[in-house]
Amino acid sequence: MKRLSLIIVSLLMLTLTATPAAARKYGETLRILAIGNSFSDDGMEHLPAILADLGVENVELARLYVGGCTLERHYNFYNNEEAAYIFYHSEAGENRWVKAEEKVSMQYALAMGEWDIITLQQASGVSGIYDSYVPYLEQLINIVSKAQPQAELVWHMTWSYSTDSNHGEFPNYDRDQLKMYDAITACVHRLKKDYKAIDKIIPSGTTIQSLRQSAINNSPKDLTRDGYHMDFGAGRYALACTWYESIVKPYTKRSMMGNGVRLDLGEIKVTDHTAPYCQKAAKRAVKHPFKVEAVK
Repeated sequence: MKRLSLIIVSLLMLTLTATPAAARKYGETLRILAIGNSFSDDGMEHLPAILADLGVENVELARLYVGGCTLERHYNFYNNEEAAYIFYHSEAGENRWVKAEEKVSMQYALAMGEWDIITLQQASGVSGIYDSYVPYLEQLINIVSKAQPQAELVWHMTWSYSTDSNHGEFPNYDRDQLKMYDAITACVHRLKKDYKAIDKIIPSGTTIQSLRQSAINNSPKDLTRDGYHMDFGAGRYALACTWYESIVKPYTKRSMMGNGVRLDLGEIKVTDHTAPYCQKAAKRAVKHPFKVEAVK
């Protein structure tokens, strides 16, 4: 009887500690870690500003960055216990990025207490080539799930390049923006079927593709600053709105729609005119992750 009671208590404790992030009680700190590259940097850069504007003081953010890092390289960095990552951290309530003085390993980040959400992504140039995901995505899922069994795993869907991009991997898609977008979405559809551990998608690629059909698009750069990285202003802001709406709103129960963040950055500034376009594109993409729709 005593042993049975201990088993019941243990199971109850496991259930309590494995509460999904979206079901956590608001007031507790939501902790989000991104294992990524420059595209997760673009996606998260303005997220603390949105949190601050909305008065959210209980969301902690962190990101591991290596430029152009593929799933394969992430896996190899982990296996070699290599301190390869630039580490950015935004404390709950502080809502500002702080860069670590020294590079860190994935092990370091995964040992920083319990993360509620951990995001993964493929490098942009091969994000539409499914063979590049295998077997590394499965291996990374196993690594992260073992270290952080309570965490919700989320996939960050990247975006296609500008129509005039000179990126060396754009020829993989015949230098065709829509062909690249379609290849990326096909891979996301497939990984959702193949890897049930991935709970959710951050549809950054769809947000940007929809926004490219709006009045604020700066063709042929198409919201980028160099053909593939996002514009420092509206591009990055639209992504931050998407990240918030996808993985923070289910916790705060408050949308980012109407937030007052304005940024005098990049070629497309975030103004009273451009901000609503970004917000609408993000909201629609989160609701329909694979539906491109012109924003008006």
